[in-house]
Amino acid sequence: MLTKLQFDVFYLLHKRGYLSQRELAELLDVSLGTVNKILKQLKESGLLDEKCCLTEKGENVLAEYKVDNAIILAAGMSTRFVPISYEFPKGLTVVKGEVLIERQIRQLQEAGVEEIIVVVGHMLEKFLYLKEKFNVKLVVNKEYKVKNTHSSVYAAKEYLKNTYICCSDNYYPENLFNSHEYHSLYCAQFLKGLSRTERGLIFDKNGLITDTAKPCKDMWTMQGHAYLNREFNSVFTDILDEYYGKPDTKDMYWEGIYAENLDKLHMYIVKCTDEDILEFDSVENLREFDPDYIEHNDIKVIQNICKVLNAEPKEIKDIKPIQAGLTNTSFAFTLRGGRYVYRNPGKNTIGYIDRKREKFALETAKKLGLDNTYLYEDENEGWKISYFVNITEPFDFTNKSHMEKLCSHLKALHNAGVQYGSVFDYFEEADKLIERLKILDYNAADKIIPLRDRITAFNESNKKDNWPTVLCHNDIYEPNLLISADNLYVIDWEYAGDSDPGYDISKLFTSNNAPVEDIDNYLAFYFGRLPTKSEKLHILRCATINYYYWFVWSIFQDISGNNCSDWKLLWYEKMNKYYNETIRLSEEE
Repeated sequence: MLTKLQFDVFYLLHKRGYLSQRELAELLDVSLGTVNKILKQLKESGLLDEKCCLTEKGENVLAEYKVDNAIILAAGMSTRFVPISYEFPKGLTVVKGEVLIERQIRQLQEAGVEEIIVVVGHMLEKFLYLKEKFNVKLVVNKEYKVKNTHSSVYAAKEYLKNTYICCSDNYYPENLFNSHEYHSLYCAQFLKGLSRTERGLIFDKNGLITDTAKPCKDMWTMQGHAYLNREFNSVFTDILDEYYGKPDTKDMYWEGIYAENLDKLHMYIVKCTDEDILEFDSVENLREFDPDYIEHNDIKVIQNICKVLNAEPKEIKDIKPIQAGLTNTSFAFTLRGGRYVYRNPGKNTIGYIDRKREKFALETAKKLGLDNTYLYEDENEGWKISYFVNITEPFDFTNKSHMEKLCSHLKALHNAGVQYGSVFDYFEEADKLIERLKILDYNAADKIIPLRDRITAFNESNKKDNWPTVLCHNDIYEPNLLISADNLYVIDWEYAGDSDPGYDISKLFTSNNAPVEDIDNYLAFYFGRLPTKSEKLHILRCATINYYYWFVWSIFQDISGNNCSDWKLLWYEKMNKYYNETIRLSEEE
């Protein structure tokens, strides 16, 4: 077993050929006497000949430190990297004329790492070309949507030998990879200030990591790649097996598992400068490094914006993701001093969202002064551009002023007498989702049928009431109600259509999950008086049918890959709450 300094001398001679003792001392930042001593030891051990060339024995010893392969993690969705992440994985971003993951693969191969494994998941088909172009292996992480990076390492665990673990989106201005490594390591950069997301490292005088801290402050933090040798991996693979599959570990990075087992897993810090390893957390970070990144990457979203706003790509600045909705994703951007929002439609909305109907509703809402944020929607593809609104306070269903504004808007919509010509009937829309569910998961669809039978009577009773069918919003809840100064904007008209206004009215108390005894007071905001018993019964039935639809919708989303478990439970409970209250009131009547 070589000492660390012996290895460093040995590796330099292997990599560069002949070097004078003075050159070795300068490269390793040690004294000339130390170099002479190490060379003497290596010669006496038969690892170097008199000309300081590696002997056959020396080559065999060095082979134990050979890097066998590299695993590049590329399965994630990179949701903060909008709008590029809408169209291709972050690792395929072009930076200064080179694709990020391609640059990293070339650097690994140039360093002598021949076997490269890329773990894919999100948009995996876009990585397929790498097999032919670079002769890499592709491994699929089937659980990338529900588990963090430990699942990607687990997917490729059969390849864990003397292995680099890399991230596909890191950019190395200079090649930091080697053909041989002495021990397991993790690259680190010094981070000033407090960080709640990065993991800080505590290490001894030899660089052995003895502890980690998260959050951390003014510490060396894990950045860039790691190297795990065979000794490390012989223990780590067993620990991965132990952790994998446990519900409370699904959100763990592989580094978190390492941090909980430091006593068994020995790793050393490698200190790097801020210029050694670059990671672009957002497109604005990328812009700072590569001002022409938009020109290098063919981004359809950017082309859409330029077409609508008659702009050049370089004029689009300050792109920031907005907290995603349940199905769509959005980001804000600045253009010529104006601030806008781009809505990217969710793939699963195809088939149950009528974009032509949505566009009609948006244009109607703008004419009626209900949503002045609307600018443009593509009725074929579903993307939308709106004016950005500075929210001054969150909408509150218990706020009298807010409720008066909302009810004024709803009555203006309902009393306008506008119809699109296409009905959005919650009960029928739920049936459409059930039919789609039968294809995806027949058992799940079959279990909904008893609920449907129970709700059917409510639907038939409401139709007998002969309430008018008018254009309605159909999705009234806090995120779609923006308060800016004295203005209320009712946004997001995806579910709009010709409907029973009772569905919109029911949201006045259901969105806030108001106590049953307060329902009359909430309805009074709309009617200007207390509701009659028949009006209240009609609206309660609407509330029940409404949450029946959303419950079915959440099951469909779950099976389609969007986790809606929390919403599923909430909507199921609300459906039962208003069902029971309707029955009680009916019996009292």
